[in-house]
Amino acid sequence: MKIRKTPDKYFANLPDYDFEPHYLTLDDDEGGMLDMHYIEAGAANGQPVVMIHGNPTWSFMWRKIMRQLGDAGYRAIAIDLIGMGRSDKPTKMSDYTIARHEKWVRQALFDKLDLNGVHLVLHDWGGIIGLRLAADAQDRLASITFSNTGLPVRDPRAAITQMAMPGAGLLRKFQLFVRFNPFWRHWHMLAAICRTKLAKNVVVAYAAPYPNFRYLTGNRQFTQMLPTRFDNPMLADNFRARQKLASFDKPFLCLFSDKDIVAPDGHKSVRPFIKGAAKRAPVILKGGSHFLVEDIPDAYGAALLDFLREIG
Repeated sequence: MKIRKTPDKYFANLPDYDFEPHYLTLDDDEGGMLDMHYIEAGAANGQPVVMIHGNPTWSFMWRKIMRQLGDAGYRAIAIDLIGMGRSDKPTKMSDYTIARHEKWVRQALFDKLDLNGVHLVLHDWGGIIGLRLAADAQDRLASITFSNTGLPVRDPRAAITQMAMPGAGLLRKFQLFVRFNPFWRHWHMLAAICRTKLAKNVVVAYAAPYPNFRYLTGNRQFTQMLPTRFDNPMLADNFRARQKLASFDKPFLCLFSDKDIVAPDGHKSVRPFIKGAAKRAPVILKGGSHFLVEDIPDAYGAALLDFLREIG
């Protein structure tokens, strides 16, 4: 597997992001190795709170939450998914699958860091990757926080009566635009979706890992993995993960925002089906877009800390 590494110079002087970089060397699934980047804050012996971002963000998104958690005595950890942030970036779109993302995160958290009693905090694609990870690692977890994300599924035992998913035509046009337009820059979309006006240096920070279009392969592939057909195998794999999690009875918080246009009802994909999630009403924060961690970090951090303190 060929990879690209973003030079360190692109990460100098990013706003509120002065964390020491850490790296974990992982199997790339093809006989080679990959480096996954992560940051830490707080007490080394504190309860681990692991944050998994989605697309098109990276660990920079969690910078303010990291400090809130660290100041409260938790061991806050935010990873960069492979292809994102300071992590290695395989060069082919086919290098990236949800199964591989899940495998790489599993290696990082449980094989390399050997974490137990983990509080998972999941956003966007981090929700799908994180729940699939959780399905086979329930004994390593203490809780799950599920934010502005969802778990699209299809019962593989049921017949497919309609191939195209609702909105497939429009989504497919967007996928083709992202895949083949060399001028696509995801940070402009992020800034447009956020309800708060992002400072110029914050937008620059979201762009920092991607000096040119060639570094955006992993980012673009996430868009291509959005399902447009009911026979997409990811949907059946997600269903099997949800089935495994049906009896998961540990604390599960759906922490959403009221202005999300991407996954506003994502909590409905898990709460009726996962025991721990069904026990707790979703918390809907006011004023946050899909990127609620960027829009309302103080409210998000406070709600997350309230949950963690409540469950001990």
